[in-house]
Amino acid sequence: MLKTKYTKLKEPADSAWDESRFKWGRYVHWKIRYFFHGIYNIIRWIPVLYKDKDWDDFYITTILQKKLEHQRAYLVDANRHTDVSQINQWITIVLNLIELEHDAYYESDYGKYHDQEMIFNEDGSIDFITHWEKYDEYLAKYPGALRRVLALPENKNRKSKWSKNQLCMLVGYYNQQRCRNLIFEILKCKSSQWWD
Repeated sequence: MLKTKYTKLKEPADSAWDESRFKWGRYVHWKIRYFFHGIYNIIRWIPVLYKDKDWDDFYITTILQKKLEHQRAYLVDANRHTDVSQINQWITIVLNLIELEHDAYYESDYGKYHDQEMIFNEDGSIDFITHWEKYDEYLAKYPGALRRVLALPENKNRKSKWSKNQLCMLVGYYNQQRCRNLIFEILKCKSSQWWD
């Protein structure tokens, strides 16, 4: 069962437009307000920037994930739009997809359907001993992905057949690519509506 890290934030009953909310901005000059907000912004980004490396796409999506967490919290708390529930839902979906991408969930999912042992031989070669496998169960879980993987031009022209283990790896890789593509497809289509 897929367990998600992020859930939708609870939407407040009132909005930032309500007069009942305390707005310290009314009593402080905007330059002072902007200065302190800038300091607050630097402080909340320090942990993310401290851990940032220039190695690979993990760090790009980590920064994107943190930005979406901040933006979702702000938009839901302000609650100024009638579609804030939709914004909350879509940003939560993207955050969970980024988490699945970071965990390489789909690439490693098929590992739950077999148990293999690696044997290192004296000549430097490696043998794999399979204790049990449920590859048919895994492939039945993703029939559409399996059809698409087999329909790819490089797989159609292949002379020999794939083993079930190889098919499971290909389906897992294909699903991970779909997860990655879905993150950016949602951002492309929806993120222009995420504003206050």
